[in-house]
Amino acid sequence: MTTIVGIDVSSKKANYHILNIGGAQGSAGSFMMDYEGFTSLLSQTNITSDSMFIMESTGVYHLPLQNYLLHEGKKTITVNPVLVKKFSAAQTLRKTKTDKADAFMIASFGEAHMKDIESKRIKMSKDTQAKAFARRRQEIAEDIARAKTQLKSDLSIAWPEILVINVFTDSMLTFLSHYGCAEEVLASSNEELLTVFSHQRGRSTSFSIEKLKDLSRNSIGVPHFADLVKDSAKKIITLNSRIGKLTEALVEHEKEFHKAEIEILTSMPGIGDVTASHFMAEIEDITRFNSYQQLIAFIGTDPAIYQSGMAFKNGRITKHGNKNLRKYCYLMAQKSVIYNPVFREYYDKKRGEGFPHRKAMIAVLNKMLKVIFALLTKGETFKRDV
Repeated sequence: MTTIVGIDVSSKKANYHILNIGGAQGSAGSFMMDYEGFTSLLSQTNITSDSMFIMESTGVYHLPLQNYLLHEGKKTITVNPVLVKKFSAAQTLRKTKTDKADAFMIASFGEAHMKDIESKRIKMSKDTQAKAFARRRQEIAEDIARAKTQLKSDLSIAWPEILVINVFTDSMLTFLSHYGCAEEVLASSNEELLTVFSHQRGRSTSFSIEKLKDLSRNSIGVPHFADLVKDSAKKIITLNSRIGKLTEALVEHEKEFHKAEIEILTSMPGIGDVTASHFMAEIEDITRFNSYQQLIAFIGTDPAIYQSGMAFKNGRITKHGNKNLRKYCYLMAQKSVIYNPVFREYYDKKRGEGFPHRKAMIAVLNKMLKVIFALLTKGETFKRDV
């Protein structure tokens, strides 16, 4: 490798600094974030076939450039901007913040850490795609949770009596998208109501109609809110469809590109295809981490450390890590406590030591990550005596 190309990316324009290895004078410039700009970057005379391109993984603006460079067969690395910032602070006390200076600092960071970076370089085009699927799926899951809260709120006004049953099944959501209050149900014939359930297989529709009629009589609901109920139900139906397609795409992708890892993770009771896929989409490759402590820190469930004089203690978790992954790891830990005797025993042990529920769950989560790190590193499936 003869050159390192540090690139500072923004939404419409990027600055680069080409750092020549061996002391030769480098060069700098800028280009637009479009096809012509990308090709102009590669046309620079001091960029060679083995040049290394380094950029920060901030936001999403770098993804088209990253994809282009990988497609062109270039060595491309995205680095954590926090690491670059710390490196910059260690080089100078001056607070110089310009796009050109940032590009130079990214290239300098790459030169200083090239051995470590090169050893852990990951071809990220497929992993980036999976991460995008995972995060969009998580966004929709959060939208569904909010929409369900809204539907319950609407029903508490329009038809409060129906809340004694589960209104979030597919059949009930379909029904509520057509009938939003007790008055509308009572004004319709059984045949008309049954029509709504006609495409819901495996349901006892006659019982459902009778039950709904019973819940409609003497309702204290406000009929004017019926349209809001229908709107909320339709929104949940749409979101359920979207998350279903994204879930299928995410799991299919991860089973193709991380087949062995998914098999190892799902060998642990409490971890299914979806949570395992989210986990692998975020960490990409277990070899990124030299120890399970690094994995825990990446997720952000490592304890903050306070020291003053002779006083030394652990505080709350740092939450400095990957918040998206942290949510799914907590979910994995919850399910593990329910379905995995190893982690149930550990949870009970911590509770017996006086840990409150939340603190005990974090302890379980970190133990789970330690086990996961060991299994993925060794390529072994879970056994009861791990």
